[in-house]
Amino acid sequence: MTLPCLDLSLFTQGNTKQRQELASQLLASLTDHGFVKLIKHGIPDRKVHELFKWSEAFFALPPQEKLAIAHLNTSEPQRGFSCVGAENTARLYRKGVLNISNVEDLRDCREHMDIGPLTDRSFPNRWPSEDKIPGFRAFMEDIFSDFEAVANAIMAALETAFSVPTGTLNRLITHSASASELRLNHYPEMDATELKTGHINRTYPHFDLGVISLLFQNHVSGLEFEDRTFPSGEKFLKVESNDPCEMIVNVSETLQRLTNGRLRAGLHRVGVPQDSEMIAQGLLKERFSVPFFCKADRNATVGSLKEFVRPEEKAIYEDMSAIQFHQSRLKSAY
Repeated sequence: MTLPCLDLSLFTQGNTKQRQELASQLLASLTDHGFVKLIKHGIPDRKVHELFKWSEAFFALPPQEKLAIAHLNTSEPQRGFSCVGAENTARLYRKGVLNISNVEDLRDCREHMDIGPLTDRSFPNRWPSEDKIPGFRAFMEDIFSDFEAVANAIMAALETAFSVPTGTLNRLITHSASASELRLNHYPEMDATELKTGHINRTYPHFDLGVISLLFQNHVSGLEFEDRTFPSGEKFLKVESNDPCEMIVNVSETLQRLTNGRLRAGLHRVGVPQDSEMIAQGLLKERFSVPFFCKADRNATVGSLKEFVRPEEKAIYEDMSAIQFHQSRLKSAY
């Protein structure tokens, strides 16, 4: 099974018919898989390549430089650097798919850098010293806005596909009160035999917490999404993508709530690539990815929206603010 790859410019620049067709195809893929791939999404290839160069430069900094801006393991929005093993994604999936009684023993073999919006005064960003990596902050702040624009276009397409009023979803993810986050992921080279213990993985099966996630990954594969034709969490399929400029999009938990379950969050993990060239002399090659977690504004209500509750249905999800929902979920991840 291969994920559909759609041309988003058919919605952002197309005529009425093209916009409707693209919106319908987007909804179909997200409904069937929780995932879709996009090209011509609005972020130029040169910027994507530069994004990975900056990511590699950041993780190449001396440990003391990264630890100086370490994120505190709390339920507050993530800002700054998190070392390998700091986050436990296994605890973000609560259906027992792992068949392990104590998920506290599981750790992700990944380090990451989290960046929030420039407009967020409540939870300011933690930046590395400008003299250590000049230009890093300026580039990340600039591309953050690019990701926001893509997320808005995807939300507009879903509004079209669902035939709900314009702004039904986009009014919840404004620029001025943005709570979205940009993350740089680095999966270090590791001994492939360590994975056989069952207590460490690149990333365990989990759902993202926001509205949607937008992801770029380098040429080292490993991202897998749930095959929904099998019982929950029983089988995962590789996301086939050989182009780091191809954007991978998945439904996250907040969008599931907003749509009253009409769009289900996409379960995914980062496992061991099956390609023999990715494993050399028993070592799993390092991997870089960059997800943008599009999140609802902090004080936005993230219960079931009335526009998505059919006349014969009841609202599944109770009203609560986005920050309340995210904090309740993040407490389990650290």
